[in-house]
Amino acid sequence: MTVGDLAGELDSCGYVRIAGPLRTSHDAGEVSRAVVDACRLRKGLPPLSIIGSFVLAPLESGETRDFQTLHFDFGLPLDPKIEQEVARYTALYVPADVAGVQALTRLVPLVALLGQRSWPPPRELVARLRSYGRTHGAWDDERGYVEGSLARLIEGASASRSPLLPSVKNEPAFLCGLEFDSLFAEMVFFARHGLRIDDVEISVPLQPGELLVFDNFAVAHGRRGTRKPGELRQQMFGHSLQAAAQKKLRDDVLAAFYAGATC
Repeated sequence: MTVGDLAGELDSCGYVRIAGPLRTSHDAGEVSRAVVDACRLRKGLPPLSIIGSFVLAPLESGETRDFQTLHFDFGLPLDPKIEQEVARYTALYVPADVAGVQALTRLVPLVALLGQRSWPPPRELVARLRSYGRTHGAWDDERGYVEGSLARLIEGASASRSPLLPSVKNEPAFLCGLEFDSLFAEMVFFARHGLRIDDVEISVPLQPGELLVFDNFAVAHGRRGTRKPGELRQQMFGHSLQAAAQKKLRDDVLAAFYAGATC
């Protein structure tokens, strides 16, 4: 497939898996940059740069736990008040010399998931999310509210009278991503909100030499299984946006609550 074909798949489906094999991280980086750039041109986005680059699991750590909750890298600005960076695309690469990969990347297309139930009108939805941020999801109101957890986004949108997830405002030492102690608990949480993750989740068993690029605001992502230190390379492509541009981005992403169609 050409770069244009790969970018078209990324644009239409929210992700693209590139089998390669890509022999080095440099090769993977060159391909991901080319695909992301072609896709952002299709969407009319301004130039993007690498705003985050990580080795997962960190080399000095042990194995990860056996799952990762569904989330958005760098978070979705829900009540933006200052200029800040947003991650538009994420690239994941497993080096060709890694052996024994067992983890699966989880991708959940927002349109397919959110179309499973009804939601309040857009203006009320934003009001609910901002209110949730004031009580549960923001450490510093002066900097606004950015949410990285899909579960918290859903809890805020549902306007639960008694939220189940810990308030990161009241418990500032709480580590985001630890809302659930098991994959089953996460599934049960979404089911309580009328959402069936299993019906729409896409599992990607990324293998050595393979690259996965996805739209960070079209799909939420997580993991099944553990990763060994040094197993994965992750890069985020994004840019810095003023508050007004972040609000437009927010509204574009929240349109998935009402789209009702999938790739």
